[in-house]
Amino acid sequence: MLEQGSSIGLEIWATIITVVIVIAAIIIGWHVRNHSSESRKVPILICLCLASVSMVGYAFLGTPNFTYKANTLVHPIDEFSGLSTDEVNQQRIKAIQAKIIEDKQDGELWYALGNAYMYTNAFEEAVISFDYARRLSIDPQANIYSALATALYYKNGQRITADIQQLLDRALVLDTNNFPALTLLGSEYFMSARYQKAIDTWVQILDSEHPDADRVALITAINRAKKMM
Repeated sequence: MLEQGSSIGLEIWATIITVVIVIAAIIIGWHVRNHSSESRKVPILICLCLASVSMVGYAFLGTPNFTYKANTLVHPIDEFSGLSTDEVNQQRIKAIQAKIIEDKQDGELWYALGNAYMYTNAFEEAVISFDYARRLSIDPQANIYSALATALYYKNGQRITADIQQLLDRALVLDTNNFPALTLLGSEYFMSARYQKAIDTWVQILDSEHPDADRVALITAINRAKKMM
């Protein structure tokens, strides 16, 4: 019995690690597409820190429809030389805040600020920022809803409430295969032992052929979830 329990425990942790890798790939992929080549080393370090403290990671960093002005917000890597990851994050937040002071009606900047706050686990501030992005958008896109849902999810201790579910549903109405929403749901299903739902969600991500999806990691997660049933 002890050996069986140990085996099950290892399977659970192995799947958690796999899911973390999937989300880590999302974060890195998003930054590679939206930042200059000089700044790509920093997000990778940040990503590794996030992976160690959060199973789900930050699913909202899929392929954002709001791509903030990278050229004006991202500092050269040399400027951050010698700074800790937390200090780098704080510098980025200050840079975006300075831009918002110049134009408080720029929804893209509020969305970028929400992303930056998520990196520092400042979930309440992220919720406020994403909500501003939503309200300032004439036609909010799916990723805004899934970003707000994810921030609320962590703010509420990784529990999906009725309000969070409503946001995720809205994101999926706008985009049936919304990657951030599906990733969050898949992870939630697995953590709550709803393995078949997790499998179905991960299969949907695979079928969508989303560019950020790590197919190998997803298939591994699916196979491990099957063993838990």
